[in-house]
Amino acid sequence: MSNKTQRGFSLVELLVVMVIAGILTMIAVPSYQASVIKSRRADGKVALNDIAQKLERCFTQFGAYNAVGCGIVNAQVIQSQEGFYAVTVAIPNASTYTLTGAPQGVQVSDAQCGSLGINNTGVRTKTGTSALQYCW
Repeated sequence: MSNKTQRGFSLVELLVVMVIAGILTMIAVPSYQASVIKSRRADGKVALNDIAQKLERCFTQFGAYNAVGCGIVNAQVIQSQEGFYAVTVAIPNASTYTLTGAPQGVQVSDAQCGSLGINNTGVRTKTGTSALQYCW
């Protein structure tokens, strides 16, 4: 009778652990990536709301969105603070504007919301496939 003690793991045990780790990774990575994209979307929303607020302040002060003293002009493109969105300003006349935030760089992969937008009446838009409430 042999009195051997077993040390270490068998190959089957190691393979089972590797399969479990692989399954957990397949679940966790897409969830993490979706969370990162959603958090980056906040950069675009902040930029859109900040520019809209500046335009509203301009309208209150000068009576027009396209006044010379506003500092924001038609067809101007403004980068968001983190650089994940480029906001295009459209001021067709003194009483209306439309802002469109297009995703940039790695954020372009956000097909759920795509480009975000807001106009002078506060109407919010998106070009992606998800519901507006999800994106804004």
